[in-house]
Amino acid sequence: MMRRLKQDFFKLIIKEMKENNTVTEISLAAKFKVSERTIRRYIKILKDEGKISLDGYGEKRIWKVL
Repeated sequence: MMRRLKQDFFKLIIKEMKENNTVTEISLAAKFKVSERTIRRYIKILKDEGKISLDGYGEKRIWKVL
């Protein structure tokens, strides 16, 4: 059951990144009511799986959903 919840959460993160490719970890954490650390952990998993990438840095960074 927990694995299914994680997969659903990953889909929500990806959906947000598709809708707003400049979304921040802080805003995702606030939207989903979880810690920023949780968001960063899940984003790392998505990056490691090759599902997303981050281009640029600072205020000019853009998420790419692969």
